[in-house]
Amino acid sequence: MTLFPEKTKPKKELAFKQIFEDLYQTLCVFASGFLKDDIQAADVVQEIFIKLWERYPSLDNDFNVKSYLYTAVRHQCLNMLRDRKEFASDLQLFESQEFFQDILIERESYRIFYNAVDSLPPQTRKIIYLSIDGLKNAEIAEQLQVTEANIHRLKKLAYKKLKNILKDYYYLIFIFIMPE
Repeated sequence: MTLFPEKTKPKKELAFKQIFEDLYQTLCVFASGFLKDDIQAADVVQEIFIKLWERYPSLDNDFNVKSYLYTAVRHQCLNMLRDRKEFASDLQLFESQEFFQDILIERESYRIFYNAVDSLPPQTRKIIYLSIDGLKNAEIAEQLQVTEANIHRLKKLAYKKLKNILKDYYYLIFIFIMPE
């Protein structure tokens, strides 16, 4: 018995693949925040994606899928912590709704911002990543062997593009990048 009828299967597989590519790494970091173990975090996320695959027809939009994934990962991590009886002092904090919301907002902000940066042209993207790493325009220019004026111009263009891409999340630019 197949999960999806053959004629709709490729569409479902593409949607699942897109969800996986968009959220896998973010969910691993999210789970690792609870478990303090990257390998166990990846295992948890993989298990949750398997459950998603099995239940996918009942999830009707991206918001529900994201909500399901974050909630399922959180619950699985908390169950593991309870079973291991580790981090007992942190367990109450981890279980609180405020902690969950704060972490969720943080991870989603990172994901949205870095997806926007990744959509920039390669040279501009590289400049923005070097800026995020704390390099000044002169240091970036030296590393990329271009003029400092060119770096300034490309950063200005990048901010303009990011402003357009992140129009609903423009505040993220100020959180991640402080213009010189």
